[in-house]
Amino acid sequence: MKRLEIGNKTRLSKKLLSALIVLFGICFLQPAKAQVTKLSQEERDSLAAIPYPYVLPIFGGKIRERGIDFPLPLGIMTNYIYQESKYDLENPVIGFGDSELVSIDFVDFKTVKNRTNIINFRADAWVFPFLNLYGIYARSQSRSNIRIGFPLNIEVEANPTGETWGFGGVVAYGLGNYFAVGNLNYSWTDISSLDDKVQGTVASLRFGRNFELGKPNRGIIPTVGIQFQKITQDSGGELPISTIFSKFDQDNLNDLKEQIADDAMNWYDELSLPQKLVVDRLVNALDNWLAGRDVGSTPLRYQFDKVPLGEWSFQVGFQYNHNKHWWYRLETGFGPGRFQVMTSINYRFGI
Repeated sequence: MKRLEIGNKTRLSKKLLSALIVLFGICFLQPAKAQVTKLSQEERDSLAAIPYPYVLPIFGGKIRERGIDFPLPLGIMTNYIYQESKYDLENPVIGFGDSELVSIDFVDFKTVKNRTNIINFRADAWVFPFLNLYGIYARSQSRSNIRIGFPLNIEVEANPTGETWGFGGVVAYGLGNYFAVGNLNYSWTDISSLDDKVQGTVASLRFGRNFELGKPNRGIIPTVGIQFQKITQDSGGELPISTIFSKFDQDNLNDLKEQIADDAMNWYDELSLPQKLVVDRLVNALDNWLAGRDVGSTPLRYQFDKVPLGEWSFQVGFQYNHNKHWWYRLETGFGPGRFQVMTSINYRFGI
């Protein structure tokens, strides 16, 4: 009798587990970006009768048995992103060659505006009906205008390139044609002007609705949401003087020399000895460079903290699904010190 009870409990447990798996998959099915639509009972019965042909997502067959359709499991996406961000430079230090880095907190750095063009490639897979995992590779070209207000009113321009690798995941919940999508990814970027890789974390939450356009698997999907982006704040690198001070001219140098030579108490007199030595070496190097004399290969080394004006942005997007294979998206984001536009093409398939 006990064996019979144990056997019944085991079968009951298996049925309960199977039911929970199906329920969990249904509850967290990803209708965003996708083609999950309301089907008639006849369409659901027809769909349930077709065996699920792909390996992924896990439990995809059980979801199909419930008469529920969902996106093709694998995708390749290409994104173009234009991004503007503003940040302040804090705790700046510089040095020449192997010399000790010295604080230049007396220099007035204005807010920096950085413009970046990014080409991003992403491969993804729906591992479960509610969970998508992906990898990222990107190339970028940036332009930063660093404006100094004191002791000289000049602008330094930097045009670094970057190479990015990363990975992330998407968790989604859907109810009818409405959905919510949470995204989290981590990346590291090798920037040509910096010694260490820049690490970044992006988290976002979006809400949207799927509007059908009269044909199966064709629709437009508006979304709204918020995004948080966190990057490494401390940065350091080295560049030749000719690159850093490409817009520096003889008038700027003469002005700097006059300030240093002034007999009256001024900012130079209040510097520490290491700071004065750094300023003197810089003036000498700039004098030689502007006069056409060889300044050697000794670079100017620097470190500073990049403090963004804002890390949150409001996102508004539209996606057009042409069919089960081709999706197109346009999205913009804006917030304090941030602006972004993204376009993407996504091709989906199954194996």
